[in-house]
Amino acid sequence: MPNVQRLLLPDTNQSPVHVLAGVKVADRLCETSGTLDVIFLVPAKVSLTSGALHEALGTTMHSRLVKGVPVTLPSGAQMRCETMKTLKWVSKPSVLIAIFAGQDMMDKIDSLQNLVAVVAVPWTPDAIENWNRTWSPQVLGKPTKFGKSAAPAIKLIGDPIVEQAMKSLTSVINRSTAVLNATDDDHAKRILRILRSRNHHEPAENIKLWAIKNGWLPKTAERLEVLAEKAFALRSKPKLENPAHAEQSYQRWTEAAKS
Repeated sequence: MPNVQRLLLPDTNQSPVHVLAGVKVADRLCETSGTLDVIFLVPAKVSLTSGALHEALGTTMHSRLVKGVPVTLPSGAQMRCETMKTLKWVSKPSVLIAIFAGQDMMDKIDSLQNLVAVVAVPWTPDAIENWNRTWSPQVLGKPTKFGKSAAPAIKLIGDPIVEQAMKSLTSVINRSTAVLNATDDDHAKRILRILRSRNHHEPAENIKLWAIKNGWLPKTAERLEVLAEKAFALRSKPKLENPAHAEQSYQRWTEAAKS
């Protein structure tokens, strides 16, 4: 979801004002984008029926969401409640509010289509640290010295040759499925072994986050992380099949990294 607008509410005390602020932000996003659907995503049904959300949302809104009845927001958009278990897909353009967000919730959100914007309300300050590193979301209420609240994008892969190799891999694999097919899996192994043979190392988690940011589904990105961890952990340089072709690939990445 590279074109999704992503926003973070950094105050994590889960006060009623804080949760309701997420709804208001989503409503404004609907008004400016013309989006007519809002998803109020909670970890589980009990997250809605017990705790602070009754006070946060008010009796009328809370009661309707508990009953599965959509709520009409001031913009005219319809907001419905979903849980991690009930939300399978998004059929039309929607703004999603991630309430009590954890990394598993954000991974699920990253696998969804048709999202216009995501408003993250984390459970604890570091609960979605990887999501923050991946997307550098706009932090609401925290202006920077430039007068903007959007954090600068984080360079997820520091080694430019490794990044070019990952771009090459990304351009040829099937990113529409949650599992790498055998051919793509082998291709990833080959590229990672070439990098290791040239003494390149990169934290495997960084490669996973980079992959998610560049259109990989979280599950396939996790598989890439496992392969990267294994390749870069090899104590000695691996032997390569077709060394001449491996050399051509490496030179191509090197030239691309210079440009």
